[in-house]
Amino acid sequence: MYESNPQNSADQVERVCIVGSGNWGSAIATIVGANCERLENVTTRVNMWVYEEEIERPDGSIRPLSEIINDEHENVKYLPNVKLPQNIVAVTDVCEACEGATLVIFVLPHQFLPGIIDKIKHVIHPSSRGVSLIKGLDFDEANKLPTLISSNI
Repeated sequence: MYESNPQNSADQVERVCIVGSGNWGSAIATIVGANCERLENVTTRVNMWVYEEEIERPDGSIRPLSEIINDEHENVKYLPNVKLPQNIVAVTDVCEACEGATLVIFVLPHQFLPGIIDKIKHVIHPSSRGVSLIKGLDFDEANKLPTLISSNI
């Protein structure tokens, strides 16, 4: 399935995924989306994993947050009045969002990271890199050191 290593192949196209869609995840999506649109060796589409929530709209209707993000290009709950680039796609299944990703940007509460890593480690690109924008740390009970994402993926 994977022909080359994105870290050492000029012909490999990067696939970026943002894991988390709160205020910080949506804010970084504005920058990541714009950069992925203009860079040559990066797919334009950026999947953003969204924990699905039902949102009550001003007209009283109820809609899934992912649907609102994909239709209106705005995270009305966590970053209202800020437009997301058109290439940011809200995906509610974390494995689907991360499928084949060569760069995974983690922007979610640290306590959810271990469960997410267990789910995605078999679907991301084998030489995928991760960027942590997570606020907070988990500590290994045995050695009292911070847990590394790389040791779990």
